Parts: sequence; C-alpha cells; structure tokens
Amino acid sequence: MNKRRLLYFLITMLFIFVSFMILSKTNMTNNVEFSKAIEIILILYLVRVSYGCILYIKRQYSKQKYSYEIIMNLALLIFIIINIFRHVNLLIYNWNAMNIIDIYNHTLESFSYFAMLTLPCIIILSLYSVITNFVLIKKEGMRHTNLLGIFLGIFALFGLLEGQVVYMITSKMVLNDVQLAIKDLFDISVNLILSYLYSLIIATLYCNIKAGKHVPAFDKDFVIILGSKINKDGTLTPLLKGRVDRAIYFGKKQYENTKKEIIYMPSGGKGNDESISEALAMKKYLLQSGIDEKNIIVENKSTNTNENIRFSREKINKFNSNAKVSFSTTNYHVFRSGVIAYNEGMECEGMGSKTKWYFYTNALIREFIANLFYERKKHLMLILFMLIIITGLILIGYYYSFI
Repeated sequence: MNKRRLLYFLITMLFIFVSFMILSKTNMTNNVEFSKAIEIILILYLVRVSYGCILYIKRQYSKQKYSYEIIMNLALLIFIIINIFRHVNLLIYNWNAMNIIDIYNHTLESFSYFAMLTLPCIIILSLYSVITNFVLIKKEGMRHTNLLGIFLGIFALFGLLEGQVVYMITSKMVLNDVQLAIKDLFDISVNLILSYLYSLIIATLYCNIKAGKHVPAFDKDFVIILGSKINKDGTLTPLLKGRVDRAIYFGKKQYENTKKEIIYMPSGGKGNDESISEALAMKKYLLQSGIDEKNIIVENKSTNTNENIRFSREKINKFNSNAKVSFSTTNYHVFRSGVIAYNEGMECEGMGSKTKWYFYTNALIREFIANLFYERKKHLMLILFMLIIITGLILIGYYYSFI
C-alpha cells in the first residue's frame, strides 16, 4: 500500500469518525432509510477499495511478479471481500430495521468476524504443519527451523482460546465503562492482528504456489541454479538435485521449442562442513547428465541467496549485459528469490522443483516469516494505523453510548 493510498484511507476513516459523532447528536441515528443509504455507501466504498487492490496487483504483477506488496494487497483484498459479504448480509436481513448503531457495531466487529471465519482453515493448516513437522524431525533431525510448524499450531491455538480466556476472566467481574472499553479494545486488537496475519498466510500461500508452478518463456540465455547444502562426500542432496534437474529439463525444452541453447550457472560457495563448493558439485552432476562443459559457468563464492543472485549477475554481465535470465530453485523458494533478484537489479523468471511433502509446509512458514521480516516496517505501520482507527471507534462508541 503506497503512501497516497494510505493517506486516502486515513482521510476516509477520519470522515467516518466525524460522521458518527455528528449523527449521534441528531435524530438521523435511528432513521432506517438514512441508515440504509449509509450502509450502501460503505459497501460501495469497500468495493472501490477492493477494485483498487485488484488493479494494483495486476499492474504490479505485469511489472514485477515477485513483490511482497502483491502479498500485502492480496491480504487486504481477502479481508475486504469478506467484509463486503458481511455488510451485504446486514443490509439484506436488517432492511426494514437498520440504524447507524448496527453499522457501527458491524464495522467494529469485522476483525473478530474475519478471525472467526478463517480460524478453522488456519487450524487445519496448523494441525497439518504439526504432523509434517514431526515427520520432518524424524527424517532430518531436530533443528530450530524444523519446529516452525509446531509454533504455528501454538499460535493458532492462542487465536482460538484467547477470546474464551478473556471471557472466563471477565464474566464474573463487574466492569465500569472504562474497563469495558479496555476489554473491547484488547479483544478487537488481538483479532485485528490475527486477521491480518491470517490474510498474509493465505496470500503468501497463494503467491508461493503460483510462483513455484510458473514456467519461464523459452527465450533465456542463462539459468542460475541456486545452491544449497551438499552431502559430505560432495554429492548433491535430493533437494539440490531437484533444482539442477529442473534447470536441465527447462534447458532441453527450450532447445526443443526454439533451438536456443542455454548457459547453466550453478551458484554456491563452499561451507565449513563441505568438501567442495556447491557450484562445483552441481557442475559435476551437470556433466554426468550430458551437459557440455562449454555451456556451464560456475559461480563459487556465494554463501546465501542474495550473493547467489548478485555474484551470478556480475558474471553474466561480463558476457552479456542484456541477457535474458531465469533461475532454478525449490518451489517454495521461487517467490522470495525473485524478490531478491529484483532488488539486486536483475530481471528474471524463476522455476521451481518439487520438494518432499513433509518439508513443504515448514518451508512455506519460513517464507512467510521472511516476508514479515523483510517488510516489517510496512506491516507494523499498517497494523498501527488500524489499531488507532479501532481505538478511535471504541472511544466514540462508549462516549456516545453506541456500545
């Protein structure tokens, strides 16, 4: 969400605040026809915002298909569409008995509604991720990165139980207006954060699946093969072998379709626990697979994905600064690698190799966390602005006895 759209959104919310304050002091609050008009305007506004999100996603995808802003706008779109259906439902079933307070309460409760609606899907995903985590730990050992699915399960369980715990604590307490306002603010704020994170999980899943299944155009000069850990004897792990095989398959299909040969660039340095560099191990495998040595250029200095892309780009530019480039990695890693490539100034298309079923969910959570960390300032700013809006609505509601 860019600054202009964010400013537009905040101005609209300010207008809503002022409207509630004015309406609460007039006889229009309980006017059914006026309330229906306000609800229709609100629905049309949400439709307009969702349409803007769709246009932005399409425009951004045509320009740069690997962008965390696509995920953010898709998450916002998911949330808005669900709320459009909620307000349409309110309009239909309260057609002859609607008032401003109904609209206010539905607007304020929308975060809780979204969290409740999506929670079953998140719980299913969490249970699946916990199961796959145990399988992953059994097959590949105990590491902190192999516990992410279990952490997601705990997070979803917290979302399920938070409201019940607060209710149990406060149900037997006599709360004054200030205490009730604080309780509602806490409940709705938690549901807001959960709703936002749930939306991001859904959007991240969609974008990663779409990126992993993408097939680049058959016009490429180079294919970068992103490295990963190799076996102690210098052979490729199944994960890395899948990346190389995917690149080989693409190169052969390109030649079949266009008669254009492709240059393979295995990229990866030597780790402290590795006998040779990842790039050299991949080169050996490429040669064993029948790839001509003249079609292989090794990049063996990089230690992470950023350096894979940066150092490979530097080598490619020495041969052809206008080269058309693709990269091969594991399916869950395509989207983030594409973001990195774009930030490194390289236009390229990614392709993804399959990974084991029990590894994919844990890897997807890693990509989700990477998204949160990479765009942490934008995420925090957006959540902060929504919390300010919620606080303002609750204060207005209690001050004018809406709640």
